[in-house]
Amino acid sequence: MNNQKFTKNIIPIEIELGFVRIPNRYKNLFPNTNSKIKVYLSDTGKALEVGYNSKHQRIFGLVRFFRSAETEPRDILEIEKINDKKFRLTLKKLKPQEKEQLELTSEEAKEIIDFSNLSARVKGNIIEDRIKDLIMLHGQGLLNVYKPAADIEGIDLIVVKKGVYQPLFLQIKGRYNLRGRNNLQIGIRKKSFNPHHTLFVVGAYFNPKKMDIDDYLVFVPSEIFIKKANIIRRNTDKALYVLNTPLLPGRDNKFSKFVIKKENLVNKIFEKFNEIEKYLK
Repeated sequence: MNNQKFTKNIIPIEIELGFVRIPNRYKNLFPNTNSKIKVYLSDTGKALEVGYNSKHQRIFGLVRFFRSAETEPRDILEIEKINDKKFRLTLKKLKPQEKEQLELTSEEAKEIIDFSNLSARVKGNIIEDRIKDLIMLHGQGLLNVYKPAADIEGIDLIVVKKGVYQPLFLQIKGRYNLRGRNNLQIGIRKKSFNPHHTLFVVGAYFNPKKMDIDDYLVFVPSEIFIKKANIIRRNTDKALYVLNTPLLPGRDNKFSKFVIKKENLVNKIFEKFNEIEKYLK
Protein backbone atom coordinates (compact mmCIF):
# COMPACT_ATOMS: atom_id res chain seq x y z
CA MET A 1 0.00 0.00 0.00
CA ASN A 2 1.30 3.45 -0.88
CA ASN A 3 1.45 6.51 1.34
CA GLN A 4 2.08 4.58 4.55
CA LYS A 5 4.00 7.47 6.07
CA PHE A 6 3.21 11.15 6.63
CA THR A 7 4.29 14.08 8.79
CA LYS A 8 2.42 16.78 10.66
CA ASN A 9 3.32 19.76 12.81
CA ILE A 10 2.48 19.37 16.49
CA ILE A 11 0.27 22.12 17.91
CA PRO A 12 0.09 23.37 21.54
CA ILE A 13 -3.23 21.73 22.48
CA GLU A 14 -1.90 18.33 21.37
CA ILE A 15 1.11 18.66 23.65
CA GLU A 16 -1.04 19.84 26.55
CA LEU A 17 -3.59 17.04 26.29
CA GLY A 18 -1.36 14.31 24.90
CA PHE A 19 -3.08 13.51 21.61
CA VAL A 20 -2.43 13.73 17.89
CA ARG A 21 -5.15 14.60 15.41
CA ILE A 22 -4.87 12.75 12.11
CA PRO A 23 -5.42 15.00 9.05
CA ASN A 24 -8.43 14.07 6.90
CA ARG A 25 -6.35 12.96 3.95
CA TYR A 26 -4.66 10.26 6.07
CA LYS A 27 -7.58 8.97 8.12
CA ASN A 28 -7.97 5.98 5.78
CA LEU A 29 -4.71 4.60 7.26
CA PHE A 30 -6.40 4.21 10.65
CA PRO A 31 -9.25 2.04 11.98
CA ASN A 32 -12.76 3.23 11.13
CA THR A 33 -14.00 2.40 14.64
CA ASN A 34 -12.72 3.35 18.10
CA SER A 35 -9.80 1.00 18.73
CA LYS A 36 -6.72 0.19 20.75
CA ILE A 37 -3.56 0.50 18.67
CA LYS A 38 0.15 0.09 19.35
CA VAL A 39 2.56 2.91 18.67
CA TYR A 40 6.31 2.30 18.56
CA LEU A 41 8.44 5.22 19.68
CA SER A 42 11.48 5.47 17.44
CA ASP A 43 13.67 7.16 20.06
CA THR A 44 13.28 4.41 22.66
CA GLY A 45 11.93 1.49 20.67
CA LYS A 46 9.19 1.07 23.27
CA ALA A 47 5.68 0.11 22.29
CA LEU A 48 2.67 1.78 23.88
CA GLU A 49 -0.93 0.64 23.70
CA VAL A 50 -3.02 3.76 23.18
CA GLY A 51 -6.54 4.67 22.11
CA TYR A 52 -7.67 5.84 18.70
CA ASN A 53 -10.96 7.75 18.34
CA SER A 54 -12.21 7.36 14.77
CA LYS A 55 -14.86 10.09 14.99
CA HIS A 56 -12.42 12.79 16.07
CA GLN A 57 -9.44 11.16 14.27
CA ARG A 58 -7.24 11.32 17.34
CA ILE A 59 -4.57 9.13 18.91
CA PHE A 60 -4.73 9.55 22.69
CA GLY A 61 -2.32 8.64 25.51
CA LEU A 62 0.81 10.50 24.38
CA VAL A 63 1.35 12.84 27.36
CA ARG A 64 4.47 11.01 28.62
CA PHE A 65 5.86 10.69 25.13
CA PHE A 66 5.60 14.43 24.48
CA ARG A 67 7.00 15.31 27.90
CA SER A 68 9.98 12.94 27.73
CA ALA A 69 10.82 14.21 24.26
CA GLU A 70 10.45 17.84 25.43
CA THR A 71 8.10 18.43 22.54
CA GLU A 72 7.44 22.01 21.51
CA PRO A 73 4.80 23.50 19.21
CA ARG A 74 5.56 23.04 15.49
CA ASP A 75 7.95 20.15 16.06
CA ILE A 76 7.36 17.56 13.35
CA LEU A 77 5.89 14.15 14.06
CA GLU A 78 6.36 11.44 11.47
CA ILE A 79 3.71 8.72 11.59
CA GLU A 80 4.31 5.45 9.76
CA LYS A 81 1.78 2.67 9.42
CA ILE A 82 3.19 -0.82 10.08
CA ASN A 83 -0.15 -2.62 9.91
CA ASP A 84 -3.78 -1.89 10.82
CA LYS A 85 -3.03 -1.90 14.55
CA LYS A 86 0.62 -0.81 14.69
CA PHE A 87 2.22 2.56 13.95
CA ARG A 88 5.68 4.09 14.39
CA LEU A 89 6.07 7.64 15.74
CA THR A 90 9.23 9.64 15.12
CA LEU A 91 9.59 13.15 16.54
CA LYS A 92 11.81 15.61 14.67
CA LYS A 93 12.66 18.78 16.52
CA LEU A 94 13.16 21.97 14.56
CA LYS A 95 15.34 24.94 15.36
CA PRO A 96 13.49 28.20 16.20
CA GLN A 97 14.49 29.82 12.92
CA GLU A 98 13.18 26.81 10.99
CA LYS A 99 9.82 27.06 12.76
CA GLU A 100 9.53 30.74 11.92
CA GLN A 101 9.85 29.92 8.23
CA LEU A 102 6.96 27.45 8.33
CA GLU A 103 3.67 28.87 7.08
CA LEU A 104 0.52 27.85 8.93
CA THR A 105 -1.73 25.78 6.68
CA SER A 106 -5.53 26.07 6.66
CA GLU A 107 -5.80 22.57 8.09
CA GLU A 108 -3.43 23.39 10.95
CA ALA A 109 -5.35 26.57 11.64
CA LYS A 110 -8.58 24.61 11.97
CA GLU A 111 -6.88 22.28 14.43
CA ILE A 112 -5.49 25.14 16.51
CA ILE A 113 -8.83 26.93 16.59
CA ASP A 114 -11.32 24.24 17.55
CA PHE A 115 -14.81 25.72 17.28
CA SER A 116 -16.60 22.50 18.22
CA ASN A 117 -17.06 23.55 21.86
CA LEU A 118 -18.49 26.97 21.00
CA SER A 119 -22.25 27.38 20.83
CA ALA A 120 -23.92 28.65 17.67
CA ARG A 121 -24.80 31.85 19.53
CA VAL A 122 -21.18 32.51 20.51
CA LYS A 123 -19.94 31.83 16.99
CA GLY A 124 -22.61 34.14 15.60
CA ASN A 125 -21.62 36.90 18.03
CA ILE A 126 -17.96 36.62 16.96
CA ILE A 127 -18.82 37.27 13.31
CA GLU A 128 -21.35 39.99 14.15
CA ASP A 129 -18.70 41.79 16.20
CA ARG A 130 -16.23 41.55 13.31
CA ILE A 131 -18.78 43.14 10.98
CA LYS A 132 -19.60 45.81 13.55
CA ASP A 133 -15.91 46.68 13.98
CA LEU A 134 -15.44 46.78 10.22
CA ILE A 135 -18.26 49.32 9.86
CA MET A 136 -16.99 51.46 12.73
CA LEU A 137 -13.38 51.48 11.49
CA HIS A 138 -14.24 52.35 7.90
CA GLY A 139 -17.22 54.57 8.68
CA GLN A 140 -15.07 57.70 9.12
CA GLY A 141 -16.98 58.67 12.23
CA LEU A 142 -20.21 59.03 10.22
CA LEU A 143 -21.67 55.61 11.06
CA ASN A 144 -22.77 54.09 14.33
CA VAL A 145 -23.82 50.49 14.97
CA TYR A 146 -26.30 49.10 17.50
CA LYS A 147 -27.22 45.56 18.46
CA PRO A 148 -30.85 44.78 19.36
CA ALA A 149 -31.46 43.82 22.99
CA ALA A 150 -33.30 40.69 21.82
CA ASP A 151 -33.02 38.73 18.58
CA ILE A 152 -36.70 38.47 17.71
CA GLU A 153 -36.86 40.29 14.39
CA GLY A 154 -34.09 38.51 12.53
CA ILE A 155 -32.04 41.70 12.78
CA ASP A 156 -28.47 41.47 14.09
CA LEU A 157 -27.09 44.98 13.57
CA ILE A 158 -28.67 48.40 13.13
CA VAL A 159 -26.57 50.96 11.25
CA VAL A 160 -27.21 54.69 11.59
CA LYS A 161 -25.61 57.48 9.57
CA LYS A 162 -25.04 60.82 11.22
CA GLY A 163 -27.87 63.22 10.36
CA VAL A 164 -30.06 60.54 8.73
CA TYR A 165 -32.95 59.35 10.84
CA GLN A 166 -33.62 56.18 8.90
CA PRO A 167 -31.38 53.25 9.88
CA LEU A 168 -30.28 50.27 7.81
CA PHE A 169 -30.82 46.81 9.20
CA LEU A 170 -28.39 43.92 8.73
CA GLN A 171 -28.99 40.24 9.15
CA ILE A 172 -25.59 38.57 9.59
CA LYS A 173 -25.14 34.96 8.60
CA GLY A 174 -21.73 33.53 9.39
CA ARG A 175 -20.06 30.27 8.50
CA TYR A 176 -17.00 28.57 9.96
CA ASN A 177 -16.50 26.28 6.99
CA LEU A 178 -16.93 26.41 3.24
CA ARG A 179 -18.52 23.85 0.94
CA GLY A 180 -15.99 22.36 -1.42
CA ARG A 181 -13.04 24.65 -1.95
CA ASN A 182 -14.60 28.08 -1.58
CA ASN A 183 -18.40 27.98 -1.67
CA LEU A 184 -20.23 29.97 0.98
CA GLN A 185 -23.63 28.55 1.89
CA ILE A 186 -25.99 30.37 4.23
CA GLY A 187 -29.62 29.76 5.09
CA ILE A 188 -32.37 31.95 6.58
CA ARG A 189 -35.65 30.68 7.96
CA LYS A 190 -38.50 31.71 5.69
CA LYS A 191 -41.06 32.25 8.45
CA SER A 192 -38.86 34.72 10.34
CA PHE A 193 -37.57 36.65 7.33
CA ASN A 194 -39.44 39.80 6.30
CA PRO A 195 -37.74 41.51 3.34
CA HIS A 196 -37.65 45.31 3.23
CA HIS A 197 -35.72 47.89 1.23
CA THR A 198 -33.79 48.84 4.40
CA LEU A 199 -32.88 45.23 5.31
CA PHE A 200 -29.73 43.60 3.95
CA VAL A 201 -28.18 40.16 4.33
CA VAL A 202 -24.45 39.90 5.04
CA GLY A 203 -22.87 36.47 4.60
CA ALA A 204 -19.35 36.02 5.96
CA TYR A 205 -16.88 33.17 6.43
CA PHE A 206 -14.59 33.14 9.46
CA ASN A 207 -11.21 32.07 8.13
CA PRO A 208 -9.22 30.33 10.91
CA LYS A 209 -5.96 30.90 9.07
CA LYS A 210 -6.52 34.66 9.22
CA MET A 211 -8.25 34.60 12.64
CA ASP A 212 -10.78 36.96 11.06
CA ILE A 213 -13.59 37.02 8.55
CA ASP A 214 -12.40 36.28 5.04
CA ASP A 215 -11.32 38.97 2.57
CA TYR A 216 -14.62 38.62 0.70
CA LEU A 217 -18.20 38.58 1.94
CA VAL A 218 -21.72 38.74 0.52
CA PHE A 219 -23.92 41.85 0.79
CA VAL A 220 -27.42 41.32 -0.62
CA PRO A 221 -30.61 43.43 -0.40
CA SER A 222 -33.22 41.28 1.35
CA GLU A 223 -35.76 41.73 -1.45
CA ILE A 224 -33.27 40.34 -3.98
CA PHE A 225 -32.18 37.61 -1.60
CA ILE A 226 -35.62 35.97 -1.51
CA LYS A 227 -35.97 36.18 -5.30
CA LYS A 228 -32.64 34.52 -6.05
CA ALA A 229 -32.25 32.11 -3.12
CA ASN A 230 -33.26 28.47 -3.39
CA ILE A 231 -35.98 27.26 -1.02
CA ILE A 232 -35.62 23.94 0.75
CA ARG A 233 -38.23 22.18 2.91
CA ARG A 234 -40.65 24.50 1.09
CA ASN A 235 -43.93 23.39 2.63
CA THR A 236 -42.78 22.98 6.22
CA ASP A 237 -42.20 25.22 9.24
CA LYS A 238 -38.47 24.69 8.67
CA ALA A 239 -38.45 26.12 5.16
CA LEU A 240 -35.18 27.92 4.38
CA TYR A 241 -33.96 30.46 1.86
CA VAL A 242 -30.51 29.18 0.87
CA LEU A 243 -27.70 31.13 -0.80
CA ASN A 244 -24.77 29.21 -2.27
CA THR A 245 -22.02 31.11 -4.06
CA PRO A 246 -18.25 30.97 -4.58
CA LEU A 247 -16.66 33.48 -2.22
CA LEU A 248 -14.59 34.97 -5.01
CA PRO A 249 -15.34 37.85 -7.38
CA GLY A 250 -16.02 37.44 -11.09
CA ARG A 251 -17.63 34.00 -10.94
CA ASP A 252 -20.68 33.09 -12.99
CA ASN A 253 -23.30 32.74 -10.30
CA LYS A 254 -26.60 34.50 -9.57
CA PHE A 255 -25.12 35.96 -6.37
CA SER A 256 -21.64 36.75 -7.76
CA LYS A 257 -22.38 40.48 -8.19
CA PHE A 258 -23.05 40.67 -4.45
CA VAL A 259 -19.64 39.24 -3.48
CA ILE A 260 -17.51 42.18 -2.37
CA LYS A 261 -14.25 42.84 -0.58
CA LYS A 262 -14.95 43.31 3.10
CA GLU A 263 -13.32 46.76 2.96
CA ASN A 264 -16.03 47.78 0.47
CA LEU A 265 -18.89 46.95 2.82
CA VAL A 266 -18.99 50.49 4.19
CA ASN A 267 -19.00 51.94 0.65
CA LYS A 268 -22.06 49.83 -0.12
CA ILE A 269 -23.73 51.00 3.08
CA PHE A 270 -23.04 54.64 2.20
CA GLU A 271 -24.58 54.05 -1.25
CA LYS A 272 -27.75 52.76 0.39
CA PHE A 273 -27.91 55.74 2.73
CA ASN A 274 -27.52 58.06 -0.28
CA GLU A 275 -30.54 56.40 -1.88
CA ILE A 276 -32.54 56.79 1.35
CA GLU A 277 -31.61 60.49 1.65
CA LYS A 278 -33.04 61.16 -1.81
CA TYR A 279 -36.43 59.88 -0.68
CA LEU A 280 -36.26 61.66 2.68
CA LYS A 281 -35.66 64.97 0.95
